[in-house]
Amino acid sequence: MQESHDKGKEGEEFVSELAETAYLKYWCYPNSLDINGNGKEICDFLILFYDTAIIISVKNYNLGGNFERFRRKVIEKSSKQLVGAQRKIKRSQTLTLLNEMQGTVIIDTKSIKKFFSITVSVGENYEDYMFVDGDDQKGIINIFNKDTADTIFKELDTIKDLVNYLVARENLLYANKNVACNCIEKDLLAHFLMNAREFHENLIKDFPKATSDLKGKWEVYMGNKAVIRKKLENEKSYFTDKLVKNDVLPLKNGEMLAKEFMSMSRFERRIMANNLFELVDKHKDESDFLARRYTEHNGVAFLFIYYPIERSQQEIDQILLYAQQLYTYYKNARRLVLLAACKDLKQWKFGLYLPTIVCGEGIKYLEKLRASLGWLTNEVKTEGWVKEYPEEE
Repeated sequence: MQESHDKGKEGEEFVSELAETAYLKYWCYPNSLDINGNGKEICDFLILFYDTAIIISVKNYNLGGNFERFRRKVIEKSSKQLVGAQRKIKRSQTLTLLNEMQGTVIIDTKSIKKFFSITVSVGENYEDYMFVDGDDQKGIINIFNKDTADTIFKELDTIKDLVNYLVARENLLYANKNVACNCIEKDLLAHFLMNAREFHENLIKDFPKATSDLKGKWEVYMGNKAVIRKKLENEKSYFTDKLVKNDVLPLKNGEMLAKEFMSMSRFERRIMANNLFELVDKHKDESDFLARRYTEHNGVAFLFIYYPIERSQQEIDQILLYAQQLYTYYKNARRLVLLAACKDLKQWKFGLYLPTIVCGEGIKYLEKLRASLGWLTNEVKTEGWVKEYPEEE
């Protein structure tokens, strides 16, 4: 019994380390308990972000290659637990959970609109295993072996990227639940990533043949020079992850700004980080210089500012406030994310500005402020293309 408990703990720690690295502890609940409910564990691992719940059950069995025992001990048992966890969440008005970073958190379950259930089997690494379980009553349960889970959580290390894949995965695999798959899931993932993040219609029309043609796709993907360049370029995007983890979330009201950053895909985060880095690099040799760049993405305004480190912190903060007020009003932005930095990124500042209704004296104030600063009068519009998989220069 002790050995079984230890193996279960080992499996849960494997998933916890992967998930918390990719999606941050702030939104992760390992061994989640509704402390104001019946005190029973909801699931092995729970991720809650905005309107999305990702429910994970972890199983760690070595069954000597006996697939029927694997089906009973892993798939059926896990599916039952996941269905129960989703039912528990949906039937509760609120959940009171403990989070390592937040402490006690009260979740309004009515705000959760999207549910994804995942079984992770960290025992025997079956290649010929069931990819999905479920039915119209239970819903769809995604099944990963250890190698698949390790790859997916590392390759799709944002909530947006993971959810997009799960949606496409469920649509494809549930429609072919009882049809033979002739490749491993990493081959499917490679195809998805290199096919504009969707599955080709051939996979839907002739699943056995199309999956047979995908054999070895993952190795090809990993050796592709464009993929290697993409991974190198993506390193820049982790600036936003570190910013959120180390600087934004520790703030008293930092969660709202953190969600704006963490709602973006890895590619989107790379683009946003590049905007700041390019602005800093462009003006690094100019002293006492202020530069601004404005863009919009998914209905959110982003303002990037290079500020002169020669000025006092009080002056810089005042300039940044002016910038947020003016750009929010004159660009009619419903919310504005600020990312500002000085030469060599020796320091940076950030913020989320939510506008209020401006009228009368407020409009006069902003018009006078714009005139005195000379901003937003002779803007230069620039356009450019950024490829997720960069071409060789």
